[in-house]
Amino acid sequence: MSLPTPVPLPQTPDLRALFLLCFRVGVLSFGGGLSGWLYQEFVLRKHWISEEDFASSLAISQMLPGANVVNLVICIGEQLRGPSGALICVFGFLTGPFFATIALCTLFDALAGFPLVPIISDGVAFAAMGLLIVMCIHGVRRAMKFPPSVFIIAITAILVGLFQVPLIPVVVALAPVSVALAWRRI
Repeated sequence: MSLPTPVPLPQTPDLRALFLLCFRVGVLSFGGGLSGWLYQEFVLRKHWISEEDFASSLAISQMLPGANVVNLVICIGEQLRGPSGALICVFGFLTGPFFATIALCTLFDALAGFPLVPIISDGVAFAAMGLLIVMCIHGVRRAMKFPPSVFIIAITAILVGLFQVPLIPVVVALAPVSVALAWRRI
């Protein structure tokens, strides 16, 4: 009987690789769905972080003030390369969109009467929604491995989505329950 060979962990990316990946995601992902792009790149494609680490970083980034996706890029960069990684990731992520937004505003002003512009904008938005749905499906699959997490997700969705209870009180109330359930799992 032979033992399975361990899968080598991927090497920590250098700062240049982090900048280029974040720059590419920032430039190519207009219309939302950025967390889906980041999930695809960091977890599925590069394997630089695990699904669990991504989910934890996403949860933290959504609780912090500011743009969720910028917070997420900072969390991932810090996790991979410390403070310099966080700085490089956020700089790479925001540099391209900064200049692209200025260029697109100028272009949209010039093409305002052209009927194809709203169609293109809708197409970009639909692609972003598709990425978000894929990320949700991956999250649900991961949660199904631990049924109590599905219960917490369902309660959160019902309270926030159906009953319109603000997210912060729901998180404050359910976080201890979720942590206790996860603690029992260990």
